[in-house]
Amino acid sequence: MSAYDIKLLISRDLRGADMNEKKGQELMEDLAGGMPCSKRETVENMLEQLCRWRKNSSPLSSSRLCEKFQLSRRECTYYLKKMLECGYIFPLENTDEIRLTSFGIARGEELGYCHETFKQFLQLAGVKPEDAEEDACRMEHVAGEKTVESICQFINSGVLSERVLHHSDLRFRYEPGTYEAGMGIYQMERLCPRKLAQEYYWYTEWITLEIGQEKSTCKLIRKEESQTEKLWYMDRDAGWLQAEETDHAICIPAQAFEFIISPADPYRRRAPDCFVKEGDFPTEKACRELNIHISLNGR
Repeated sequence: MSAYDIKLLISRDLRGADMNEKKGQELMEDLAGGMPCSKRETVENMLEQLCRWRKNSSPLSSSRLCEKFQLSRRECTYYLKKMLECGYIFPLENTDEIRLTSFGIARGEELGYCHETFKQFLQLAGVKPEDAEEDACRMEHVAGEKTVESICQFINSGVLSERVLHHSDLRFRYEPGTYEAGMGIYQMERLCPRKLAQEYYWYTEWITLEIGQEKSTCKLIRKEESQTEKLWYMDRDAGWLQAEETDHAICIPAQAFEFIISPADPYRRRAPDCFVKEGDFPTEKACRELNIHISLNGR
């Protein structure tokens, strides 16, 4: 149904019910704000959020769900009973803690994959990241498996022009495993031509991509004779965060990167980074751009 048809339908309903102009305006405002979520959508959104918290090793509790989804205790209890009926969670034992079943985890991961696919597809079409996030949350509940797989295939191989994706995660694009990819660390002030920063020579030219079931991570491998400055990266939500270090590797989560897809360079990721001495805080002068070039076959 087109937008014009919807307007005519609403107009007829308003006349038939003899609604005054004020009530009609209120109805139009409600429709403009989006249709309310169905009970099934709410259950699945709650399950997806629980899986997201689980991935981040955060506590799973009904009180957190109440706060996140702005539900009363009674409303939350109703949806938890629905989740129990679906087999997503174990029976509640008079505690605030929620325990996911293996089926619940699998279903939550499936919803997360659908959400990520639609979010990236909408961003490729030029939708703002915040709008893509919201709309993907509605689309994931109604699309079929074949639709999701087809869109995923298009994202990986059918892009006709360069597009930028935010808050993406390689675990939704590639099979779990360890991969190598080329990287470059560039000066921020030199864009044309690009100039490698001195920090580039502190690391091997190949980085390691670890794609797991729960998360994906990029690891910069230090050379034995390299400097010991701490690396910080810019997170779009949390701001500057110090990267974790293990042995000779520096770990940066995949979601911190900005993904750039183009026909000439299938998958490129970049993130602003900052190298500072221990105890210091990132400054604009110390900022660098980390680029990673990926040539992997997606799902």
